[in-house]
Amino acid sequence: MHEKLNTEGIDWSGFNHYLKEPGTSTDNASVSRIFTQLGINDLMLEYVMNNTPVAEFIRTRYQAKPIDLSTLLALPPDSFGHQWATLMQANHLNPHFFQNLQEHDDRAYLINRLHDTHDMWHVILDFDTSEAGEAGMNAFTYAQSGSPTTCMLMAAKLVRAVGGSDETRIKMMNNICRGYQLGMTAQPFLAIAWEENWSTKLSDLRELVGIKP
Repeated sequence: MHEKLNTEGIDWSGFNHYLKEPGTSTDNASVSRIFTQLGINDLMLEYVMNNTPVAEFIRTRYQAKPIDLSTLLALPPDSFGHQWATLMQANHLNPHFFQNLQEHDDRAYLINRLHDTHDMWHVILDFDTSEAGEAGMNAFTYAQSGSPTTCMLMAAKLVRAVGGSDETRIKMMNNICRGYQLGMTAQPFLAIAWEENWSTKLSDLRELVGIKP
């Protein structure tokens, strides 16, 4: 029998907000903090560190050089950098949306890296930024990293979808299935310095990690 988690003193306000509407960066940080308090983020770290290329990458503490969207938009239209900058600009997205942790251990680096690359993975996987697209991203990230936060956020999206249209629910479920399958079959995304590949053709990057058209 599984040991019952001790949730006494846990602040569920961030997740409760997510159940009602798409959350803020503060809500996301709150949800992640829940799993750190429960010790589940330590299990996530243990899971990814069992993958040698990912563990080696995390230990390098890779940090990308700052770059602005205008520089990336000047790259060829079929490049990864141009496509990412286009996504960010078209959807008015903030590259620094997530609240990164200030600690410097492996767990904090892993969580911060998931934050920093989230929108880049959107481009590689071709998931849009709708609720259904984000659900697909959640499923992929959970498959690749065992992130409890993305699992909980995916669950919140499914709860909100109950009151939506059949079309929305079907698209969401299809994206969740596709995202999870891609996460289980693609190369480990956490082992790649995506920011060193801005000028690479997007199609070549997808082929490199096993994402077929």
